[in-house]
Amino acid sequence: MTLASVLVLVSIPFDLIPVLRGPAPYPPEWQWAFRPEGPAQALLAAAACALALLALLLASGGTRALGHPTAARRTLVAGAVVLGCGLQVGLLAREPGHPLGTLLSRARSRSFTSYHSVAISPEARDPLAFVRQHAERLPDLGRWAKHAATHPPGPVLYYRAALAVCDASPALTNTLLAAAEVPDREFRPPATRAARAAALLGALLLALLGALTAWPIAHLAVALGVEAIAAGRLAVLWALLPGPALMTPQFDQALALPVIAATTLLLTASQGAGVWRAAVAGVIGGAAIFTSYGAAVFLGIGGTAALAASGSGPVRRPAALGGLAGGVAALTAFGLPAVLGHHPMRALSTALSIHREAFTAPRSFALWLLFNPLDLALFLGVPVAIAGLLILSRSIRRATRGLALSALDRFRLTAFAGVGLLVLIGVTRGEVGRIWIPLMPLLLIASLAGPTAPERKAALLQGTLLAALTLLIGSYWVV
Repeated sequence: MTLASVLVLVSIPFDLIPVLRGPAPYPPEWQWAFRPEGPAQALLAAAACALALLALLLASGGTRALGHPTAARRTLVAGAVVLGCGLQVGLLAREPGHPLGTLLSRARSRSFTSYHSVAISPEARDPLAFVRQHAERLPDLGRWAKHAATHPPGPVLYYRAALAVCDASPALTNTLLAAAEVPDREFRPPATRAARAAALLGALLLALLGALTAWPIAHLAVALGVEAIAAGRLAVLWALLPGPALMTPQFDQALALPVIAATTLLLTASQGAGVWRAAVAGVIGGAAIFTSYGAAVFLGIGGTAALAASGSGPVRRPAALGGLAGGVAALTAFGLPAVLGHHPMRALSTALSIHREAFTAPRSFALWLLFNPLDLALFLGVPVAIAGLLILSRSIRRATRGLALSALDRFRLTAFAGVGLLVLIGVTRGEVGRIWIPLMPLLLIASLAGPTAPERKAALLQGTLLAALTLLIGSYWVV
């Protein structure tokens, strides 16, 4: 594990193995661009946040932490959220200009996401009308806002809500723009001061949602039988993973939160904590699907792994809970919008057609059977991916020998099987280091968690390798 990680780390600054970045540039394939000159300025703030996260891992083995494990877990999670946000913003110093200015520019960019561009356009001036006419407008959006054209209305409405907040609070608008060093002057509509501030507000909240994923990670680990401090260490390691740290501001990183939260609620419901948790999981999952159609697949993998891990009571109880969560999710994502005049099935069909034409059909199925797992391993973190394969092999051996499987074993086997099936289907071809971020919390737990694992020494080694990988990818690759 360490040797393979070091080899990757050494290769990145010199681009010794270009295929690590992907097979070919877009279009039609995909490849992360190489930045031979390195970052625009030193990543001192990002490095400081990474070192502080490693310090948390070091402190997690101290006498005080071991004497108060629940309090220590909460401290580790809180530190992971705060420092994880700092790491994400600090990594933006690799670009010219102010990091918050970069965040604002990315949110406003049509090529980076395009959701904000649609949100401030005349088409979204009336949010309810936008929902009603969403399906009909997708072909036109496909010509100038491809990301928005391949998603449900959720992301556009998200930035529209941020715009409403900034319109209502000039003080907030001025504070955000001053922090990003935006000139104190008026701008022509629709890119007004409030619209620019809304882009930054929305981007910052996406970063926060991504960092908050540390919280349900720790809770899911505990529900799977992991000790409190070890669960807290997993939360800290989440903040250091390359994918979530480097892709700011993307809805993919934010979607990790509802996916892992819904998985946790479904598992605890199946363990007898209350049927209402399955219903809440459905509401959260439905909100995620209203943001991204692909979230349904991630929720399916997480939910199946959770139900497999429950392993208690008759089979009909987990099946009923899964059906309840799925039904509530469908009502939330499709039923409620339909009541408001949306045409969810027509929108889904059109969006998937645009996605296939633009991003799937032009790319080689066979090529991405190889490169999707490679990209996932790099942005999940090479040490995590290798540890996952090693521990997966042990779980498979126990299963094939007919030995009793723990909840973690069942969770691990199901989660990895789900990801393997997703690879074989080939719907996603390229960019999985970003698109599959919602699966990374599941894979982090499946790869590193044990009753007392990760222990402090192992977590420090993993964290150090992950921090180095994140800083180097951020310095030399354009992501």
